[in-house]
Amino acid sequence: MLSCSSLRWVQGFSDKIGFVNNHTVCYPCGNYIVFVDIETKKRTVLECQTGQVGAFAVNGNSEVVAFSDRKLNPFIYIYTFPELNKVTELKGSDLLDYTLLAFSFTGPYLASYSSIPEFVLSVWNWQENILLCSESQPGVTATSLSFNPMNWQQLCFVNENSLTIWDIERNNEDHYLKQKPVKLPDDEGSLTPHEDLVSPGSHGENPYYGPVLPISALAGLTGDEAETFTPRDVIKPSVHPTVHCWTATSDIYMGCEEGQILAINAETLNVSFLQQGPLPGKEYFARIRWDKWPRSDVDFLIFSPDYTILLIVTTEVQRDISVM
Repeated sequence: MLSCSSLRWVQGFSDKIGFVNNHTVCYPCGNYIVFVDIETKKRTVLECQTGQVGAFAVNGNSEVVAFSDRKLNPFIYIYTFPELNKVTELKGSDLLDYTLLAFSFTGPYLASYSSIPEFVLSVWNWQENILLCSESQPGVTATSLSFNPMNWQQLCFVNENSLTIWDIERNNEDHYLKQKPVKLPDDEGSLTPHEDLVSPGSHGENPYYGPVLPISALAGLTGDEAETFTPRDVIKPSVHPTVHCWTATSDIYMGCEEGQILAINAETLNVSFLQQGPLPGKEYFARIRWDKWPRSDVDFLIFSPDYTILLIVTTEVQRDISVM
């Protein structure tokens, strides 16, 4: 650990920020993790000895941080706070970089996702330094990853076009990842099921014309290609996920780029609308009355582990932190 006075340039931060306890936030900056006491404004730094910090996650309940390094054959390091003692190093088969890390709310579990060339989702027991299970998704990039707070055996995996629930199934000491894709509404806000193109049935009342052949059969396709074929003029682009959070009932609330807010049942995968379009004007903050509310756009909001402090991150010329 290096003293704060020797690192006066370690100031700015990105969108990776979180509470490591009820009064200390932390974020990566270059080759360092910066810890800021929001009451005393004291800064402490932890250096990544192998170079730039990559993926980052924090667990305020366990008071630990995890981060990867950006080098060939990267490691994941886990440190305690405030001692800044290294608990463990996790090493998988990933070659280049980790893009996402996420702690479970209960239990000693950590999820990681790597970038090219593997694109591997992995679940670890970080206290015992054990890789429980992993699954490759070639070519699939991710924007966010989180555990169900009420059930560590469920993960929410989000990219720019889709949302997937991953169940972590267990058989004695063996763990397996089971994928459950969620069918999102189209960008027009429609949840109407698409026409069955594989088994479309017949013409109904007049059987003279015989059965209606699937479009894949008319195209001469066979096997798996025929099962998944959908004509381009039938495909409608889905909404684009931007943010998500879990509820106490294991549902997922998801905000979309188009303005919709969806409620997703993680068990049945049923999707419903909480809001079908963007709210007009600036009514988002109508319920919050505070004379120090920042005048610039708010990037994101984070509660402390005990939910008594709300961290507000904004962007003007540079990022700023406000606390209420």
